[in-house]
Amino acid sequence: MDKRPCNSQDVEVRKGPWTMEEDLILINYIANHGEGVWNSLAKSAGLKRTGKSCRLRWLNYLRPDVRRGNITPEEQLLIMELHAKWGNKWSKIAQHLPGRTDNEIKNYWRTRIQKHIKQGENMNGQGSSEQNTDHQEGSSSQMALPLLVKQIP
Repeated sequence: MDKRPCNSQDVEVRKGPWTMEEDLILINYIANHGEGVWNSLAKSAGLKRTGKSCRLRWLNYLRPDVRRGNITPEEQLLIMELHAKWGNKWSKIAQHLPGRTDNEIKNYWRTRIQKHIKQGENMNGQGSSEQNTDHQEGSSSQMALPLLVKQIP
């Protein structure tokens, strides 16, 4: 792998939020040249971003097949069922939800579902011991899936 030390001659890498102009540059470059080695793509497109930043921007936000909008109750139920089966295998779960990214599913799980499952376990007097994982077969979180789907906004 080509790892070069940083020096003062290297182009300064832009950090922070992406601008609409940068998004358009990335979209047009990929439309014309396709995806490739992300570090060289970033340089070739004229973006002062890292290859990783370009890859994540494309995969999580700009790809045409990325689905936008709220997660439906059906998707929520599927996420909960697959999480009960596989645990935190977000990429594997995302394969069953076309257009949803692993990052989006993970964020949804951590901000919406996980909180409600923990509240339900505390109400049932189970506490949060390390032996009680939320992906064990027959756990209270799996049995309460339909109830949680109704409760989560």
